[in-house]
Amino acid sequence: MSEKRKRESRQSGRRKFLKGVLVGSGAAVVAVASGGAVAAPESKQAAVVEPKTQSQGYRVTPHILDYYKTAQL
Repeated sequence: MSEKRKRESRQSGRRKFLKGVLVGSGAAVVAVASGGAVAAPESKQAAVVEPKTQSQGYRVTPHILDYYKTAQL
């Protein structure tokens, strides 16, 4: 085999290896992220949903004032 062909075959081998590692690690991340999630069976009673309370809006608290001082706003 010529030197060029040896080099090309080594490079393609590396590429295949790296592709396999990337695909395998991606699949592992998806498997871990799903955490064996299973759809919960739907209950016969509808869940009671409490209405959200009205937000009091933006409030300046001591830690916000500290941030403004350090950010010089």
